[in-house]
Amino acid sequence: MRKTLTAVAALAMIAGAAQADVYSDNTGWHVSGGDFHDFFFQQSFDHLDIASVEVTNDATNLYIDITVVGDLDATSWGKYLIGMNTGANAGSTAGAWGRNIDWAGGLTHFAGTWADDGGSGAGGELHSYDGAAWGLVDATYLAGTEIQGDDSGHAAGTQGIVISLAALGLSVGDTFTFDVASTGGGGGDPGVDHLSLSSFSTDDWGNGSTSGAFLSYTVVPTPGSMAILGLGGLVGLRRRR
Repeated sequence: MRKTLTAVAALAMIAGAAQADVYSDNTGWHVSGGDFHDFFFQQSFDHLDIASVEVTNDATNLYIDITVVGDLDATSWGKYLIGMNTGANAGSTAGAWGRNIDWAGGLTHFAGTWADDGGSGAGGELHSYDGAAWGLVDATYLAGTEIQGDDSGHAAGTQGIVISLAALGLSVGDTFTFDVASTGGGGGDPGVDHLSLSSFSTDDWGNGSTSGAFLSYTVVPTPGSMAILGLGGLVGLRRRR
């Protein structure tokens, strides 16, 4: 009995989010092998230069951490877009915010987020595409149950976004494809940097961008759920004895 209780306690300590997948991106001036055009590089817009994106999940939410080269506490106008295709429909190549971006992989869901430390910290909107039009699902300034913003990592250049799996129609075992782009505050701005591209995406605010091949993420069982499965096995083993 004591051994069983010890094992149960160990399993309980494992509960939490799954191990994150990290997607790295080129950084720096494109002439030196980076993917940031000198038009933006020379203006020190390094808060738009994506360094990496980390994705993980727990039983309820998808966690997306977008890390850029610059300090997000030092600026108040960075915008970060997450385009997702869950396979719910054919998807749209235009995001919900109307930016000058061709999301070539097609989007069924779109999260438009902002890092406005000069104003309201980190926030975002979650939109879904029904096959004909975009609709607002939730926003951090509304209920904020389906999407949340986290600015705790802004000094280190990390914009944190939490999105409900249920709102995306996702569950364990489902795979979706996605791209992440940085942009400005103008409605017609392009994607200044795309996670899906190893070279620069645009050379000026007036020129649009096109995403590359989307990346993919599979929703995995959390350590907590695996612990529960392990606990069931232990209980069954104990009963058989």
